Amino acid sequence: PYKVCESVIRQLEGTPEQPGLALSLLAGERLLEEGAAASVLVSPRRIAVLVDGVPGEQLAHVQEFRGPKAEIAFAEDGSLTKAGAGFARSRGAAAEDVRREVVDGTEFIFVSVEAERREARDVIPELVARLITGLQIPRGMRWGARPAGASEYLRFSRPIRWLVVKLGGETLSGEFYGLPLGDVSQGHRVLGAPATVADAGAYERLLEDQKVIVSQHERTRLIREGLDAAAEQLGGSWSDPGDVLAEAVYLAEWPSVARGSFDERHLRLPDEVLVTAMQSHQRYFPVRDADGRLLPAFLYVSNGDPAAAPLVTRGNERVLDGRLDDAEFAYDRDLAEGLSAMAARLGAVVFHEKLGSLADKASRLGGLVAALVGGRDESSAGNGSGDSIAETLRTAARLAKADLVSQTVIEFPVLQGIMGGLYAEAAGLGDAVARAVGEHYRPLSATAPLPTTVCGSLLAVADKLDNIAGAWVAGEKPSGSRDPYGLRRAAMGIVRIALEFNLRFPLAGLLAAAVDQFELQGVDVDGERRTAIVAETAAFVRERLQVLLLDEGLPFPTVEAALGAPAVDLPSLAVRARGFAAMAGRESFEDAVIAYNRCAALAAKDPAAGARSVDPALFSDDAERELAAAFEAARGPLLDSLDNLELESAVGFAAGLRPAVDRYFDAVLVMDPDDAVRANRLAQLAAVTGLIGRIGAFSRLPLGQT
Repeated sequence: PYKVCESVIRQLEGTPEQPGLALSLLAGERLLEEGAAASVLVSPRRIAVLVDGVPGEQLAHVQEFRGPKAEIAFAEDGSLTKAGAGFARSRGAAAEDVRREVVDGTEFIFVSVEAERREARDVIPELVARLITGLQIPRGMRWGARPAGASEYLRFSRPIRWLVVKLGGETLSGEFYGLPLGDVSQGHRVLGAPATVADAGAYERLLEDQKVIVSQHERTRLIREGLDAAAEQLGGSWSDPGDVLAEAVYLAEWPSVARGSFDERHLRLPDEVLVTAMQSHQRYFPVRDADGRLLPAFLYVSNGDPAAAPLVTRGNERVLDGRLDDAEFAYDRDLAEGLSAMAARLGAVVFHEKLGSLADKASRLGGLVAALVGGRDESSAGNGSGDSIAETLRTAARLAKADLVSQTVIEFPVLQGIMGGLYAEAAGLGDAVARAVGEHYRPLSATAPLPTTVCGSLLAVADKLDNIAGAWVAGEKPSGSRDPYGLRRAAMGIVRIALEFNLRFPLAGLLAAAVDQFELQGVDVDGERRTAIVAETAAFVRERLQVLLLDEGLPFPTVEAALGAPAVDLPSLAVRARGFAAMAGRESFEDAVIAYNRCAALAAKDPAAGARSVDPALFSDDAERELAAAFEAARGPLLDSLDNLELESAVGFAAGLRPAVDRYFDAVLVMDPDDAVRANRLAQLAAVTGLIGRIGAFSRLPLGQT
């Protein structure tokens, strides 16, 4: 399978920092010269690794061995004791090879032993098993029987039929799992024949003679050239929204591009249906004219004899025509029924056995989008109808899941949401509703496109929040690498949408609203469990923000300091992390961090200090009054700056507190013997800590970070 092919290439090629499996094995056996390189060639029927820079025998290697202390290894007359002689003998060294060396003030004996240098022809066959079994193959097939001597069943993606192992022109002998090593490879299944590999360097040319292009890079180039030429002949350009090309490269060993056509009457179908029928089912490439309109034609990659293309094309045309006939029938039935009628049938479809039906899901979405817009109804959704965002979202939430019962989505599941948007448009519900319904599944991956509208983004966030909260409510939260419902992807989608549209919603509050929807539905969630669910799901989403920020290259302590800020919205946390990284090293940032940490260090001695009010009547030193005045002067502007995401201004106001903080610690004994005075001073420091801490948890920055 093509995904396995791509995985095998990554494992064998490695990275600049981590050599691939083949080079690692050879290097471990000292069979890799400096500057050696590997070429990994993978096609549907073969995996090949060509290594340039393998010596005829293992490279020289001197091993150092430390023995017992010199006073134990040598007698008074300078001869080796029994312990010293035994050590030398165990390492294959003579008595005269033993030397003394001092390590950390203690004298030990050492010997230098040159490792055995075996012939490459004797070592490489032993690496075959380690190379094959070292590849991580998901869902590997198991051999039906074990050959004599095999302790375990071999698992691989497909049965291994032949093995070729060459050292230059020499064929190496050996066996792996009952298969002999040899020099005969197989050509194209139909167009080629078995071929004897006379020399490793001639492998690619020899296989090409047997109608096999072993290089995936060359196959990609040939396919692209063929697609370009065929599309140009049709007067258009080819497209590949489903990334079919990546798969086609690993479906054909002798690729050629041909073209077919379908009846123009099918063009009345939405483009999304036509393209999905071509790509998802048949791996064809659609063609568009200069104006972007689909042409009644398609391109495909063949692995057969180009001379047979007319016959193959007729077969492909018949298959596609049948697919499109089915699609037309389903599409017409859906249009006749209408999206509202489909929504009325959602109660009969189970969403989750513990969470109710799709109708329940739609009802929860309605409650969540109301929480997202905060009940405000004055903003226009921009659809020309005068509908507010709230009204648009109410309609979109009610209809978002309706297309799941449509015939077209049953036929083409990848079109869920997309078809709902098209049906909403056909029903005259307006562009805003149609786009919100059509985009609410976005993004489908960590890098996939986001919704393009505010309504679409809000509905998408609501859908993902409901999925995440629902998994916790049902007791099926992800654990370790297990994430059957794609909740990490959903959380990353929430993060990306929030940052893109600057959606400054209170995350914990929205997750609490999501849990509320389940309770309104009748799902029992007791108070203690509800609190735990909200806390855990909020942390789960913030973890995805952490991943995104770290992927941007921000330092881990910087991200930790930002995420340690009190519960705020996702865009505010991202602004903090990026701002901290940008301001690192600036004097103002250092002043803010120092002011925070000086106050926090003492305030932490009294956990209750932050809950107490500061009493100016207990001030006895001007430094206390000065800090209180500086605090009051900075508090409003600092909080306003944070509300407006003006991070540099907020840090500047925090930095302005440092002179007063420094004078305070020079003049005031915080831990005063008087209980009331001491408690008041700790409360004052806790107030300063709390104010600056609204910017970030600066205690998480290591020394020198600023």
